[in-house]
Amino acid sequence: MRIGFIGLGLMGTPIVLNLMRGGFEVVVWNRTKSKAASVLAAGAGWAENIGELALSADVVMTMVTDAAASEAVICGKDGVLDKAKPGTILIDMGSIAPEMSRSIGLRAQARDIAMLDAPVTGNPKVAEAGKLGIMVGGEKEAVDRVRPILEAISALIVYAGPSGAGSTLKLVNNLILGVAIQAVAEALVLARKAGIDPDCVRQITSVGGARTGAMETRGPRMIANDFSPHFTADNMHKDLSTALRLADAVGAAAPAASAALEILRAARAQGKGDRDSAVVYSIVEQLSGLITP
Repeated sequence: MRIGFIGLGLMGTPIVLNLMRGGFEVVVWNRTKSKAASVLAAGAGWAENIGELALSADVVMTMVTDAAASEAVICGKDGVLDKAKPGTILIDMGSIAPEMSRSIGLRAQARDIAMLDAPVTGNPKVAEAGKLGIMVGGEKEAVDRVRPILEAISALIVYAGPSGAGSTLKLVNNLILGVAIQAVAEALVLARKAGIDPDCVRQITSVGGARTGAMETRGPRMIANDFSPHFTADNMHKDLSTALRLADAVGAAAPAASAALEILRAARAQGKGDRDSAVVYSIVEQLSGLITP
């Protein structure tokens, strides 16, 4: 089964390397070819354009920045749907709105191409270890056909339901993460203001009911003021905004997520959107009088 992969960013590159370690033949395309250097050196093939990639692949996987990018590479002129063979399976791993996933899925179906929305949870180190969590929406038969591919890059695969369900579950997951990161920032700042070494908070929350992945992954970076991007404030803002639109559409209350979104909005207003989402810590510091904006 030949795989075509589009999007070689922080997550796409380790995913491709693990696919090749799993024995799959992979051909890649990325807007900036230099970013493909490591996967080409490891044995991946290079396609000169998206159409060439789609035509040569049995499965096409996309991991691009947002809904507009997904739609462009999949549905645009000379994109995946223009060139892929009938029977191809398309796996979109980007974090996009469920309605966009469903829209792309319908356009793919019209060309006899099965489309799965399969966003992931995990950071680049988790991706390197092949331990991502994958949430999948789409036809169950198509999921079963590509399961060996997904297993090569993941520790857990959750089938969420029909088209759009994977994207919906991703929003729910990231709502939890966004609120948890905000809670970690507030806890560390509160500790400092109360005269407690914030590393004590990190230590004690490694056990017991307050344990959270947000503290384990973001806490040390907040304490060190290291906001180098893993999952940016821009991306978290996008996902929380989309989650809140979904909540409004289905009539679900999400007050904590709304508050977290406001702090992310402040971070972006200060030009920090390209920093890691942990940068909300600096906003809470400002609000608490610890630093000057």
